[in-house]
Amino acid sequence: MDNFSTSSRSNHGFDWGALIAGVLMVIAAFLLIRHPGKGLHAFVLIFGILSIVQGFVWLAGYSRFRNFFSRSWVTLISGILDIIVGVLFLCSYDIGGLTIAYLFAIWFFVDSVVGIVFSWHLKDFSTGYFIFSLIMNILSLIIAVFLIFNPLIAALSLVWLVAFWLLVFGINEIVTAWMHR
Repeated sequence: MDNFSTSSRSNHGFDWGALIAGVLMVIAAFLLIRHPGKGLHAFVLIFGILSIVQGFVWLAGYSRFRNFFSRSWVTLISGILDIIVGVLFLCSYDIGGLTIAYLFAIWFFVDSVVGIVFSWHLKDFSTGYFIFSLIMNILSLIIAVFLIFNPLIAALSLVWLVAFWLLVFGINEIVTAWMHR
C-alpha cells in the first residue's frame, strides 16, 4: 500500500500539456468569435479535405469489398461522390458554407422533431416534465425553422457554438493543468 501511494504522488505535477492545449483552445475560440467568416471558411476547408480523403478510402475499400459483397458498387459511388463534394467545397467556399449551414439547420430540425416525438413518453411519468419538454422542443423547432430560412445565421451560430465549446473546454484544460500540481 505504501508503494502505491508513493508512486501515485510522484506522478503528480503541473500538466503542461493540458495548459498548452487549454491556451490554444481559448485562443482559437477568441479568433473564431472575432473572425466568424474566416472560421466558417476553415470549417469548409477541413470538411472538403476530409470528404476527399473519405472518398479515397471508399475507393480503396471497393477493391476489397467487391469480392465479398454483391452491392460493393455502393462504395464506388460513395467514394466518387465524396471526392466531388470535397472538390466542390474547396473550389467554392460559398457553396461549402451554405451546405454546412443547411446541414446544421436540418440537424437541429430533425433533433427537435425527434425531441417532440419522444417527449410524449414523459406524459406517463409526469405531466410537468412532459409539458416542459414539449415546450422546449417546440421552441427548438421554431429556432430550427428560422435557421433553415436564414442560412447565414445558421452558419454563424455553428461557428459561435464551436467557439463557445473551445472556450469552455480550453478553460477546463487550464484549470486541470493547475489541479494536477
